[in-house]
Amino acid sequence: MADAILGKDFKYGLDALKKHFIALGSTGSGKTVLSKVLIEEAALNGIPSIIVDPQGDLASLAMPGTGENVDKQRLKQFRENVRVVVFTPTSSKGIPLCVNPLKLAGRDLENEDVVSIVSQVSSSIAKLIGFDLDNDKGKNAQAVLYLILFDCWKKRINLSTFDELSELVLNMPDSVKQEGAAFVRDAKEMAVLSKKLKFLAIGQKELMFQFGIRLDIGTLLGKGQDKTQISVIYLNTLETMEEKQFFVSMLATELYEWMLANPSKDLQAIFMIDEVSSFIPAGAEKPMAKEILKLVYKQARKYGIGCITGTQNPGDIDYKAFAQFGTWAVGRLVTKQDIAKVKTALQSLDLKGDESVLESLPKLKPGEFFVFCPDLFKDVKEMKVRWLLTEHKTLTDNDVKANTSKELRDFYAPLEVSKEGGHKSSARAKFAGVGHFSVSLTKEGLDKIIGRKKKKLFLFFGPSRESLESATLMLKPVVRAELAKTGMGLFGGKTGNFQVYFDAVTGDAIKLKGNGSIKAYKGFSSILKLTEREISVLKLILDKKNVTNAEISSKLAITENFANQVANDLMKKKIISYSGKAGRAYVWEPLAKVNVPENIKKLLSEDLPVSNEAVEGKIVAQVVSVNDLSKLSKAWFNAALTRHSVVYYPYYELRYAGKKGKRIVKISAVNGREIK
Repeated sequence: MADAILGKDFKYGLDALKKHFIALGSTGSGKTVLSKVLIEEAALNGIPSIIVDPQGDLASLAMPGTGENVDKQRLKQFRENVRVVVFTPTSSKGIPLCVNPLKLAGRDLENEDVVSIVSQVSSSIAKLIGFDLDNDKGKNAQAVLYLILFDCWKKRINLSTFDELSELVLNMPDSVKQEGAAFVRDAKEMAVLSKKLKFLAIGQKELMFQFGIRLDIGTLLGKGQDKTQISVIYLNTLETMEEKQFFVSMLATELYEWMLANPSKDLQAIFMIDEVSSFIPAGAEKPMAKEILKLVYKQARKYGIGCITGTQNPGDIDYKAFAQFGTWAVGRLVTKQDIAKVKTALQSLDLKGDESVLESLPKLKPGEFFVFCPDLFKDVKEMKVRWLLTEHKTLTDNDVKANTSKELRDFYAPLEVSKEGGHKSSARAKFAGVGHFSVSLTKEGLDKIIGRKKKKLFLFFGPSRESLESATLMLKPVVRAELAKTGMGLFGGKTGNFQVYFDAVTGDAIKLKGNGSIKAYKGFSSILKLTEREISVLKLILDKKNVTNAEISSKLAITENFANQVANDLMKKKIISYSGKAGRAYVWEPLAKVNVPENIKKLLSEDLPVSNEAVEGKIVAQVVSVNDLSKLSKAWFNAALTRHSVVYYPYYELRYAGKKGKRIVKISAVNGREIK
């Protein structure tokens, strides 16, 4: 891992970030600037970041620096290779972002990990709707929510709205009633809980769950993109501290789940929270995000996630969390109380010269720090932070709006969810700069096809018995994915790079022909929401036709009990079926038909011209997430999705109406042929 240039003649090995970095210092000491320099350096080395911005001064990473001291060459490199996106919960000032804490199904995790996640979600929801978890009513409410949500996870049920959860509180499933009875003192308490949950489905709070793109760690990290992404979560668009706590709690929960599913020995991402003390304070106070942040800070290093944070002194935050940070940068401290708290921490490191350091702390200028990192340096190091490549200012909501480009808004628009929980469809409009396969069908050619496709009175001749209601040009999203497969070549030492297309509405793999025709390989759509482990088991069963739990266990290096659990889950989803026993072993056979070849070369498409010419029509909403496609590619092709882009396939949707009803005919705008 390369060194980060933090200041003149001061380099810091980025790999040390796996053991976390904390900047300490009074207001104006420069700790936020230091943290931003680390983020810039990580991005320049290909490491993406997710940043929580409670005050608005981190969002200015999206603005290129303009001062005389800015390194113009490195700024050019930063702008060419890094993309900064500011996400704004409940607001369209930046890229709107929402969470769905109820979506628990499909999580391929060990039972104890799911317990931690469901416990965090249920306690955060209970606090958000006003329950005090220190009294019996609050504890009962949290317990009921936990039991219902854990039951949903076991049954692979995803709830879309809080209305659905509210109904389950009043009408508990039989699988929950018996255990839940211990926490239900009377029907009135459940009625109150149900009513409070419904308040999350209306007004401002509803926007947290149903407005914008769905929170997805892979999306925030820019997985599959051609630039390193810095995602800033701008919290000033949330109205109350409770809402900010809840959002950070859900973000940290999603990150915890993601890192468990995507372990790495190398540094793979940065997670930063500035002024973290309000989220993980010292003492007995327990805001929503505290427990999950403690867990993330404790576990993240094992999964290649580096954490950066800042606060005034070590006494501000939970001591167990503080103990997880391997690098400290201490800036100017003035009060005796602050210096005393730092002194205690420094003495625990047993470093030389700590007394002289303590005496110097009040004299430090903004941007000057003492750095303590036993893994890199034997002694305390002095440094002065370099000039930022980006601006350093506090952004208002309108500043964020002004610095969010139309290009970014257009890129994320298809990912926005509707109130019903699906993705939006764009209204008919003129789209310029949207990459699409070239429209070759002329208006005259379309008119002939419209007349030819009308049903006639006498089968093939006679007057038409249908009228055309509408002819709309539709732009269907297609994901153009770059897949890297290792182990290629005679001795398995080469990496092959392949370009594969996926239907972004169904998830099916597709092959494009030179004449514009599409060959769809059906099957991926039926397994899109399976976990990676479930896909691996299904793939084995499809290959062997009949497989026992013991064979699954042996081939995939998992226990027979876990193999049986995964197989049972697949059976409940009607993907496989039980076909009997071989001795004492259960035998499974496939139900799902997946006609996608495992050999990537069979999916390679011919070149089709792509145009950015303005067209008038409707963009079909992208339903499939790139994260799901990445998971499928890894499990099915044993290939990593390294980058992706979206290109649109144009077709005309012809709507006919007649005495026997209405029908839709789809005509390719590329070659004029009907799409079946």
